Amino acid sequence: MTYAALIQTASLLCVAAGLVAGAVTAAAARDGQTGLKVALDFWLAAGLLNLAVAPGWQGPAVAGSILLIRRLVSMSLDRPVVRFADVLRGPRRPPDGLP
Repeated sequence: MTYAALIQTASLLCVAAGLVAGAVTAAAARDGQTGLKVALDFWLAAGLLNLAVAPGWQGPAVAGSILLIRRLVSMSLDRPVVRFADVLRGPRRPPDGLP
């Protein structure tokens, strides 16, 4: 088995491990956001492994795009949920007599 084939196999194992670990984490924590973050970490590792064997700019471009997607998804998952009904209702006002 060549070095490139070994790295690609390890990368595929990272992708599979990300699917399994993400699903198990989501089920155990009962939180899909946490499961997605775990899966994205494994997929980032797979992209970085591919970086080791990809010639030219393709490897860094793929790794950079995976890192960017992971950061954007993590930031969007950390934001509070805004419900449409809350937007229509407007800002909450304190009870009368309170500042």
